[in-house]
Formats: sequence, C-alpha cells, structure tokens
Amino acid sequence: MISLLKIIFTIAVVYGVWFAFKYRARIVAAHKVVMDEKKRAATAEAASRTPGTPLAQDLAPCPKCGSYIAAGTRCSCEKA
Repeated sequence: MISLLKIIFTIAVVYGVWFAFKYRARIVAAHKVVMDEKKRAATAEAASRTPGTPLAQDLAPCPKCGSYIAAGTRCSCEKA
C-alpha cells in the first residue's frame, strides 16, 4: 500500500515539474513575441522620422502672453 502511494506521488511530482516547464516555455515565447513587436514598432517609428528631428523639445514661456512655445522660436502673439 505504501509503495503504491509512493509511485502515485512520484508520478504526480514528475507531472507537476513537466507542466511547470511547459508553462514557463509558453510564457517565454509570448514575451519574445511582444518584445519583437515592440522592437519592430520602434524601428518603424525611427525610420518614419526625418533625420535631425529631435525626439523632444524644451519649452519656454512667452514673456508677453505666458503660453509655452518651443525654446528659440517666436510666439504668435509677437507676430500679430
């Protein structure tokens, strides 16, 4: 009776370990697909940008109206 329980327990442990490895492999594969998609999107975005275009610009408040504009440019309130 005890040896039968040992056999059943051993089979359950082997099945549990096998299932855990199978589940982990599925998660790793899904993560790889997501990371590849992010890399592909970033590459496409970088290719669509014109060379020399900054990713971000510093903003400065206009001294007259207080609206924020790109640093080094003139505000529309000064143009009018």
